[in-house]
Amino acid sequence: MHASLNEIESLCKKAARGAGLSWGLAEEAGKAARWLSAHGLDGPGLLATQLRQNDGCAYQQLAPDVSAEPWQVPGYAQCPLIAGATLSDHAYLLRRNGRIELRQVAHPQLLLPFASATARQLGLWLELSWNGCCLKFSPSGAAWLVRAQNLGVATAAQVRCACAAPDGTLGKPLAGSIPDLGDNPQHDLDHLAARTYVPASEASRLLGAGAGLSDNN
Repeated sequence: MHASLNEIESLCKKAARGAGLSWGLAEEAGKAARWLSAHGLDGPGLLATQLRQNDGCAYQQLAPDVSAEPWQVPGYAQCPLIAGATLSDHAYLLRRNGRIELRQVAHPQLLLPFASATARQLGLWLELSWNGCCLKFSPSGAAWLVRAQNLGVATAAQVRCACAAPDGTLGKPLAGSIPDLGDNPQHDLDHLAARTYVPASEASRLLGAGAGLSDNN
C-alpha cells in the first residue's frame, strides 16, 4: 500500500516503542524510517527487520561501548538505531578526532539518517562507509551515494564515519520516490505497534515483549 511520510513515521515510532525502545529512541526510529523513505529507500522494511532482530534482547546487548574505539558490543551486533543516536550524542568526537569507527553493526543503512543529522549539527561534510559502500553528507544534511555495493547488507563488520573534504567524487544524490509499504513489513509493524495499546502488565507478558531495550524507559 502507499503510505505518506507522516503515516510511515507515526507507525514506525509506535512499532519501535512496542518493541521496547524508549519513547526518545522510538521517535528517532520513526524519523529514520521517514528519512529513508523520503530518499527512495525501504525505511519501514528495514526498521521492521531490525525491530524483529532486537525483540527480546536487553539494551546492553545492542548499545555500543563508547569508552574506547572502535565502538562495539562484544559478542553481539550493534543496533543501528541505538548506535546512530549515540553517534549524534557524541558528534563532538568527530570534530575532535576526525572519525568514529564501529564494529559489527546490523543493517548499517539505518545509520544514514543519523549521519545526515550529525553533518547538519556539526556544519561539516561527513563520509559514512563500510565494505563496498560509501556515502557523503553535506553540512545541510544532503546525501550522495558514492559507492552502492552492500548498501543493504545485513551486517557490516566495520563502519567508519569521518569528516570529509567537500571536493572529490560526490557520486549521485540519494533520491527516489517513496516506496510502497509492503504487506509483511506493515504486518510486523502493526503487530509491534499494537503492544502500545494494551496495559503494561499485559504487554509485559507478550512473547518477546522486548523488555530492557532502553536504559531510560
